[in-house]
Amino acid sequence: MTGTPVAEARGAVVSACRNEAGHVEHLLDALVGQTSPPSEIIIVDDGSTDGTAERIREWQAGHPSAPVQIVAGEGRGVGPALNRGISRTTAGIIVRMDGHSVPDPDYVELCLRGVAEDGVGVVGGVWRIRAGAPTSVARAIAAVVSHPLGSGGALYRHAATAGPDRIKVETVPFGAFRRAVWERLGGFDESLVANEDFDFNYRTRRAGLDVVLDRRIKATYIARPTLRALGRQYFRYGFWKLRMLRKDPRALHWRQVPPVFLLPWALVTVVLAAIAPSLFTGLAAAAYPLVVLLGTAQIARRGARALDVLAALVTVHMCWSAGFWRGVLGGAPPGR
Repeated sequence: MTGTPVAEARGAVVSACRNEAGHVEHLLDALVGQTSPPSEIIIVDDGSTDGTAERIREWQAGHPSAPVQIVAGEGRGVGPALNRGISRTTAGIIVRMDGHSVPDPDYVELCLRGVAEDGVGVVGGVWRIRAGAPTSVARAIAAVVSHPLGSGGALYRHAATAGPDRIKVETVPFGAFRRAVWERLGGFDESLVANEDFDFNYRTRRAGLDVVLDRRIKATYIARPTLRALGRQYFRYGFWKLRMLRKDPRALHWRQVPPVFLLPWALVTVVLAAIAPSLFTGLAAAAYPLVVLLGTAQIARRGARALDVLAALVTVHMCWSAGFWRGVLGGAPPGR
């Protein structure tokens, strides 16, 4: 190991939050209980309407020694909010966190160790995905977004997958990085309301630095609780993925190609099967439903209700694709 010793490199945690009143206290509790406590915890409240800032202040009243700062965001999205928060700290290492997550006690310590390695630009860990509500639909959503058919095979969503502790990847959730890397890259792209983390990691790799997934770094992520919230999330992901690709088409990963063409494929094959029925058009129209039904059967073995799993899978796939094509057709950006 090289670089700054962990004891001398107390990083700052920066989190951009919007409407996280129901989760932010769990995040703060986890951060003050770290084995390597952060020097600063900066929460950028980016236009919350549910009392997130008030909930943080209530928590601060019970933890007066905690190094927590609330920074008012401009309501322009995660990228601008993160840049605003990072600019408020002089820490040499930034550990980004999400208001929907709860890091394990050694999360910050392991991030600091990972960033200290030569050639590492960003380091992150894996998620344990938890249902966002005590309902059958919420449990199904959590199961779907932690399965390859719902996650697209992103390694960080599969905490139980066997493999080496450390591996070079295309992206990690949240991520820890040196402030110098953030400055070198010009910060997070403020034109992207979503996929700003993938874009940052992509530019890190283009700059010749590694993005490393360390399976020992773990956090619990709370999935969306309803199909409506899930659909809005993935519609937004699809729309802003297109915006990112317009910057650099090389950022498209092979696993993202099928959802790009999913919605037009489904529409065209169903229409063809209706107006020109044949074995070929019938098989083409049945291809996606068959894949989804097989995936539903597999995911439902985890204890989720099959109909809820089916609905969550279709929501993830179709909303991502619809968001992408809304951008292609020149539609306005979706609301947050």
